[in-house]
Amino acid sequence: MAKSAEAFGVEIEVNAPVKQVLIDNGIARGIELDDGRKFYGRAVASNTDPKLLFNKLVAPEHLDPEFLRRMNNYRCISGTFRMNVALTELPEFSCLADLSEEKRIAMVKGMISLSPSMMHYERAFNDAHQSGWSKKPSLEIYIPSTLDDTLAPEGQHVMSLFSQHYNPKLPDGQSWDDVREQVADSIIDYVNQFAPNFKQSIVGRQIKSPLDLEREFGLTNGDIFHGVLAFDQMYSMRPTTGYADYRMPVRNLFLCGSGAHPGGGVSGCPGHNAAREMIKDLKKNRLA
Repeated sequence: MAKSAEAFGVEIEVNAPVKQVLIDNGIARGIELDDGRKFYGRAVASNTDPKLLFNKLVAPEHLDPEFLRRMNNYRCISGTFRMNVALTELPEFSCLADLSEEKRIAMVKGMISLSPSMMHYERAFNDAHQSGWSKKPSLEIYIPSTLDDTLAPEGQHVMSLFSQHYNPKLPDGQSWDDVREQVADSIIDYVNQFAPNFKQSIVGRQIKSPLDLEREFGLTNGDIFHGVLAFDQMYSMRPTTGYADYRMPVRNLFLCGSGAHPGGGVSGCPGHNAAREMIKDLKKNRLA
């Protein structure tokens, strides 16, 4: 995607945190980075979640009090926990023990879900609500090195674990910085119940708690979906009533991430739709 954009003349800045959206007379004119540099354009497209955009990047004096109230109440509370591990060998899942090696490898090339039932989701959610996290979370596992062997040394693998049902706000004043290693250990122990060689094969791990995801990627409360996918935050109400067309209350400011319809996941639809609306405005000379 980056190469395609650059082929059309796009310049990509990395490691460049945004300080604020620059607004003049109610019109978004550009952005200012933390290092003081400013970039100007005919429109600003924001891929942040709505709460971050309107609570931190857009000054409140540019917003209607009612809209600001809605954004203050917008819920980004679906905390997630991510972990990447380096492995000396493929996990040997007990449920695949009777298959040939070729079939076992084929079976782990896609998404591996460790969520046995709907009741499992319910228990994991309740555990997170009461204790902060579940020792039996709902897990999505990917082993990309089964598809691209350049990602790891010969015979070894890398695995990504996406774990849901983690409360951004821990009970008893605990911090995610204090428990992140403990939680990572509990995830490993849980996976080991399904693949007994998993724990012993780990030679390295990278942990991203909900707090890490917020600090490093701007995901409020570690919510990768940019907001709860509840009925009052979906369809014509995403991010809020009257602004589901990707145009925000500040003129020439567009929302193009998962906080816009149709919401979270990696569909690309919010960005596609936002670009479509920007092009419409560009053709009609609405982008001042």
